[in-house]
Amino acid sequence: MTPVAVEPAARRRQAVRRLGLRAAGWAGVLAVAVAWQLASLALDKPAFPTFTAALGAVGQVVTGPALTADVLPSLARALIGFAISAVAGIIIGLSLGYLRGLGDNCTAVIDFLRSIPAPLLIPLAIVLLGLGGQMVVAVVVAAAIWPVLINAFDAARRTEPLYLDTARSCGIRGVTLLRIVLLPAALPMVMAGLRIALSTSLAVLVVAEMLGASSGIGYFIQQAQQTFQIPQTYAGIIVLAAVGWFLDTVFLLAEHRLLRWESAVTRGRHGI
Repeated sequence: MTPVAVEPAARRRQAVRRLGLRAAGWAGVLAVAVAWQLASLALDKPAFPTFTAALGAVGQVVTGPALTADVLPSLARALIGFAISAVAGIIIGLSLGYLRGLGDNCTAVIDFLRSIPAPLLIPLAIVLLGLGGQMVVAVVVAAAIWPVLINAFDAARRTEPLYLDTARSCGIRGVTLLRIVLLPAALPMVMAGLRIALSTSLAVLVVAEMLGASSGIGYFIQQAQQTFQIPQTYAGIIVLAAVGWFLDTVFLLAEHRLLRWESAVTRGRHGI
């Protein structure tokens, strides 16, 4: 009877703790907004509008033509680039981690390529792909693939050899082994790499859109800055931050569901 009584109590404590953390997070956001408003009123500079003015500009962005002309295209480019990076990074990383000889020979090439800052590739991408969405997606992939690939590679290298030997003894090899053995074992590290790749996608997206696109949040921010529409400049930054927060929240929810089995295994190992 005792374990049954303890588990609901533990769940209630966890729920209260999560609620407290969320409340503290929103309180922090409110504190930043109040500090911004007060600092802007005290400084009284055109280059530093009040929070309410920036928030009003955000309303114009999300209800006006900029939503379909800039915000949604940026979101689509970020998600497409992230998806390509995720699929390619997982497949290449797991394959190189599993095929140790090939992985060892490719390590130097991988280290060299991932050390190149993605913004430096924008001029080359413009020459090869021209201005527009394809160039932006290509630059996003060039930046976001590495956290996924490296984490998948390391996770495959650290996979318990007993799992692989057992699978081989059952006749499981090739792509099937990668899918049903290596991928589940590597999933915690892969998810960590995917989260980094998601934030990297947004960061590189803005730079690429500023330099080589005619639409998108980065383009919107640059145009607003060049035409001295200061509240719109801040509005673009706030919208970008909101998009990043939304995507990260959705990702964490998906990660929690996918890795629920890991929490159960951990609790079982500790006798909880």
